[in-house]
Amino acid sequence: MNPGTELGRYTVNARIETIPGGERWTARDTTLERDVTLLIMPSDEPPTAAALDAARRASGVEAAQLVRILDVGTQERWSFIAEEASGDSDTYAGVIGDDGLPAEEVRRITGEVATGIEAARARGLHHLALTPESVLLTHDGRVKVRGLATAAALAGTETEGEDADREDATGVVALAYAGLTATWPLPGTTSLRAAPDDGSGPPPPSRVAVGVPGDLDTLCRETLTEGTGPESPGDYAAQIAPWSRIPLSGASPATPSTPPAGDEPHRRPSDAAVSAATVRTADGDVGAPGSGDDSAGSGHAARDEGATRPIDLGRDDEPTAVIDTRRRGGDDRPRGDRAVGGAHEETPPQGEDSPGKAAAAAAAAAGAVGTGAKVLGDRIGQASKSASGRSRGALHDVRARREAIRADRSRRTSLGSAPVSAELESPAPLLPADAGAAPSRQQSNLVLALMAVFVVLACVFGAIGTSQIGEGSNLGEILGGDQTTTVRTSQSSSSASSSSDGAAGDGEPFAILNAAGFDPPPGDGSEHNAEVQRVYDGNADTSWTTEGYTDPSFGGVKQGVGLTIDLGQPQQISSVTLTLPTTAEATVYAGDSATNSGTQIGTTQGRDGEVVLTPANQATAQYVTVWFTSLTQDANDGRYRAAISEISVR
Repeated sequence: MNPGTELGRYTVNARIETIPGGERWTARDTTLERDVTLLIMPSDEPPTAAALDAARRASGVEAAQLVRILDVGTQERWSFIAEEASGDSDTYAGVIGDDGLPAEEVRRITGEVATGIEAARARGLHHLALTPESVLLTHDGRVKVRGLATAAALAGTETEGEDADREDATGVVALAYAGLTATWPLPGTTSLRAAPDDGSGPPPPSRVAVGVPGDLDTLCRETLTEGTGPESPGDYAAQIAPWSRIPLSGASPATPSTPPAGDEPHRRPSDAAVSAATVRTADGDVGAPGSGDDSAGSGHAARDEGATRPIDLGRDDEPTAVIDTRRRGGDDRPRGDRAVGGAHEETPPQGEDSPGKAAAAAAAAAGAVGTGAKVLGDRIGQASKSASGRSRGALHDVRARREAIRADRSRRTSLGSAPVSAELESPAPLLPADAGAAPSRQQSNLVLALMAVFVVLACVFGAIGTSQIGEGSNLGEILGGDQTTTVRTSQSSSSASSSSDGAAGDGEPFAILNAAGFDPPPGDGSEHNAEVQRVYDGNADTSWTTEGYTDPSFGGVKQGVGLTIDLGQPQQISSVTLTLPTTAEATVYAGDSATNSGTQIGTTQGRDGEVVLTPANQATAQYVTVWFTSLTQDANDGRYRAAISEISVR
């Protein structure tokens, strides 16, 4: 695949990433003139067909947190899935970096991820491959999850039911752990560092980072170490709610970060002291106190022309201490004359062989160390105060943000509520003040007269209507002679007989309340339960299939698998109609529960299309099980499966 390649109406531009089973590229939709992202896969690879099917099902999920599937297609040796363009989005891993994110931002991002995955779970779909690279953050802070069902299909993952719910919940918790600690706690390769593991699981985030909320820390510990925690993404979202819908900016990350650009890192006092303690005198080098350098006392070191030397304190913008130990002709200033910032400290004039030379040099070095230590101490104190002030400011910002969120929630009202005011005006009177007085005799007589008129009118109209009942009807034919009655009875009997025959053959099928895959031990108890609704959706183009096996006899690990439908209550069964897209060997049973034994409705071998099975004797049961004992090879991937498009019971 190269830039400029055309796949249908799409022109490929640049590769974004390589994932197991395919590659993501930016592309241009030349028909609708819009940018898209293409997931491109080899058409002849076995996982490709599963990924295309997963993409078709994922395209029906409507959730703002999920990357939309726009198109699915195949051209020659390439298959592709068109997704909405990611644009200038960053991956969650890229935003985390080496420092992690603020805890409240982690809560917001993972809460949005859990909400989107929960919407897919309600439609029978799971992600099963959540990583920091599968979560995108747009420039305005919106959260998008890509790879729903397709990434797992390409990886060959077929987890279903409660295990799939649990796996997605664990993936969301792992995303929270990654945001708090900048490490990835689950197996697999990501751009983040792997979390440390002492054999019992990764350490809780509170041991790795500071400022971790108790609820997030507990969820990470229970899920990643103790094997408990939320059972589904929706369970996780309920436990961490509420979170801000607005991205948090300017908050401190949970993990310790490096100093911001432009801030000078603190120097260790020992380094500064060593730097300040090495002084060059007019007679030689004098080492730091305690260094063991005795050159100051020897008096034989060569003279240095640059006898006056500034002491390096580690900062270019700070004053430097300058010591001049050279002899000034005719200058006998006191020994204590020293200054900082270009001033000099001079020693009294002495001869070259004077024993006081070494003492003067030592005193000069001690003065330099004292000056350097004082300046360094001032700088460390200022830096400490600055760091303390920043910490207090960050804490104040976090508290203010939380108070603002709480105040915003307290002001929200439902659509049906009305604003409440402390001061309400009394309503205007609708009736006069004397409306509550007892009626007068004249008013009472008037009311009684009106009621009497209404009663009389009702009786008159009722009598007229009763007299016209049956007018225009021949009551003799309805209630008359034996001959008429005999003819009617004969025709009714014939009609009833015909109706009875039709009910036994082509009557209306019973309503199917529910269905489920039937995979008894040694099976795992379920068999593609997410597809069972297809057998009674009235669409013969959709079908339920078993899992893929290596040979027609289920790999030798089980005797068969099946599908059970629930009629809601016991029904008298006269026939079962199966629509089979492929040939199969199956037996249909009826009973009070899902079973591969009991009352046998019928057996089919090597037949496809519409197959009608009738029992030898009429059976009464609530559950009907189709039990497959042999499978047919799938031409797409070479694995063996059985399938049912529709099933009806009469």
